[in-house]
Amino acid sequence: MRSIPNSFRPILKSALLFILCFLFHTVSGQISHGGKPLPLHAGMGARSVTPAIDLFVEMPSFNTQAALRQSQQDQANFKSLEFAHKFYPFLRPDNSGISFIAGNMKVWRVGIRSKEAYSLNILFSKFRLPPGAQLFVYNSDQSEILGSYTEKNNTEINMLPVQPIGGDELIVEYQEPLDAPFEGEIEVGEVNHDFLGIFRAGEPRDPEQSCHPNLLCYPEDIQPGSGVIGLIINGITYCTGSLVNNSAEDGIPYLLTATHCLNNNYKATFLANRRYDIVAGNIVAFFNYNSPLCDIDIRGPLQMTMASADSVLISERHDISLLKLKEIPPVEYQPYYLGWNANSSPSAPFHGLHHPNGGIKKVAIDEDQLNITSFDLPNYNQEEPNSWWEVGGWETGSTEGGSSGSPLLDREKRILGTLTGGYSYCTSPRGPDFYASLFKLWDVEESLDNPNPISYYLSPGESQTRQLGGFNPYKERPYTKSHNFKPTDKAEKLLFQQVSLFSTNNSFGYTEFAEQFYVEGKTRLRGVFISSPALSNISNMNLRIKVYSGEEQPERLVHEQPFNYSYTYFNNTSFPTSPRDMNYSTENYIQFSREVEVSGFFYISYSDNNATPSGFTTFNAEPRKIGEGIVSTAWMKNGSGWIRSSENIENPVNTALLIAPYVIGKTSTSVDPEKEHYKLVVYHSNKVRRIIIESNYELVEWEIFYSSGIKIHHEVIGISKNIDTYSSAHLVKGVYIVKVKTIDGTISTKKVIVV
Repeated sequence: MRSIPNSFRPILKSALLFILCFLFHTVSGQISHGGKPLPLHAGMGARSVTPAIDLFVEMPSFNTQAALRQSQQDQANFKSLEFAHKFYPFLRPDNSGISFIAGNMKVWRVGIRSKEAYSLNILFSKFRLPPGAQLFVYNSDQSEILGSYTEKNNTEINMLPVQPIGGDELIVEYQEPLDAPFEGEIEVGEVNHDFLGIFRAGEPRDPEQSCHPNLLCYPEDIQPGSGVIGLIINGITYCTGSLVNNSAEDGIPYLLTATHCLNNNYKATFLANRRYDIVAGNIVAFFNYNSPLCDIDIRGPLQMTMASADSVLISERHDISLLKLKEIPPVEYQPYYLGWNANSSPSAPFHGLHHPNGGIKKVAIDEDQLNITSFDLPNYNQEEPNSWWEVGGWETGSTEGGSSGSPLLDREKRILGTLTGGYSYCTSPRGPDFYASLFKLWDVEESLDNPNPISYYLSPGESQTRQLGGFNPYKERPYTKSHNFKPTDKAEKLLFQQVSLFSTNNSFGYTEFAEQFYVEGKTRLRGVFISSPALSNISNMNLRIKVYSGEEQPERLVHEQPFNYSYTYFNNTSFPTSPRDMNYSTENYIQFSREVEVSGFFYISYSDNNATPSGFTTFNAEPRKIGEGIVSTAWMKNGSGWIRSSENIENPVNTALLIAPYVIGKTSTSVDPEKEHYKLVVYHSNKVRRIIIESNYELVEWEIFYSSGIKIHHEVIGISKNIDTYSSAHLVKGVYIVKVKTIDGTISTKKVIVV
């Protein structure tokens, strides 16, 4: 955890993922071209290349504790997070490993060992392969294999970074045809030893601290929050950015963030070259990465991403950068272009919207007036004095690494500046934090390689305005995300007898689950959001999402497609996709392969075609108490068909599943049916040996009597449900009287025969 430095040195709020290497989540995400390495026993007895005396090259030992202390100190000073110790071995076929002939291939193998590493990551500082050549990287038992990499992976810079391999050993295997038109170039220039156990982190994650309220807790911030986006820059840095409006309101996708997010906290090696254009091109932007509920942290959807931007204006002295996304955000993302205020006296309260530690969007609130002050940029001594807004202390929330570049908004939700750094912490102190000021940068000319001020782009032409409201480019084309959770509902994973009740293929025999919705007239669905608790075995499943219609229950299949939980990352050359980490509570957006038309009652379900035991589940609303007047909208399917969750025999509960259709247009899909005529059914089931009581009204209490009038049992119900049962195993055959009271006060008496 971050400690407060003894000296008053500001802390940059970017979060560095991994130094000089890209990270992402799964092996399947790397661009590779098939094939297999040779068996491990191939080449046994082959002669080593001088001066190597073994297949493995041992990395020198280093002081892990000292490295940990240095990492913590760097994090305190710069808000970056370094988890690896770097070696520069420069291993090539002519100086290490073993070489041998296999068929028509000459083969080079070299092993790399760095004791006690959680993972090893390598960079090929030379990589240029001829046609037919293949390169593999794998662990010492070939249970984890990367590659093959071929001439298709050649780049102009003749380098190739490779994702981490778990453990403290890996092997590089290079195969080149004997008749190759030229000799390939291969050199392992860098080896990164992971000493913290944090690798494959190329997707957004969770905040480190717990005091940050979610965006949905503040309705006034929801629309401006649509313009605040999470950034992973160059595959190594977490930051935040914001879409920014211009006075022409022409929808140019300008993106505002902090300069230190782009230059590795003013790293000297970067400043020697200043390739901001390349770094901007290597940005992945995550839209709508929010928790779907106020009171619980659920990792938001990763499916709404954009890749790559152009640099427009870079101010190192003010730590503000204006970029432009290469494409316009699509209507499906429902973006919002934030306004700005470049005046000297903004009005409180001030809200900071940000992605702390690369996590879901959070809110920080300051009720006091701001001050203009200076900021000491670490590693840089040319910062412009008196150019930062100072937040003295947050009344609500704080910021973290990853919050850098996030906007500070005034009372009218206009950007005042972007976060550079500070001291705020959830416990103490709550500040100060420092935001680079648009007011101070507004008319400054001669930024890096650009003679124009930022006002030239944000207030073009003759307008000369210094403040502007936000802009919704799709105001006439709204999309609506709505679920059946009520404001008082709490999300949970319901267990009954240690069984997840809404898990596919559970031991109670339920295989498919659906949430019910209702729409007046006709509407079209573009997709669905589904929120699930942590899952460890999803890779074994073949999940299907279905849309049904039906007045009484799910009846007619309207649409079906696979469940998608992939995201886009940057791998130093392109932007492929990879399955996200589902070992956390997550929300995924499944875009339908076509627009799906629905009307009246409709249902969205999930199931697993692989029938994985105790498989996928969504969050459900905590079972509702009696008298809340809410109809259960969750449905369950077993071999006998569909039933409401409030009518299942095992554990009847009134609840909703955290599933939200994405509607094209401004249309609600929540279920609020008219009051039905009262119905009550009481019967005995020989199959389960129970007396069953069912009503379409909530049950309040019931009694069972012998036919003589002697009371056998009295039950008072505390939760909302429409079905209850009583064991008949101890009852003799005969006629019994059941007296039932429902939520509307109706008292009914029924006879039941036990045979």
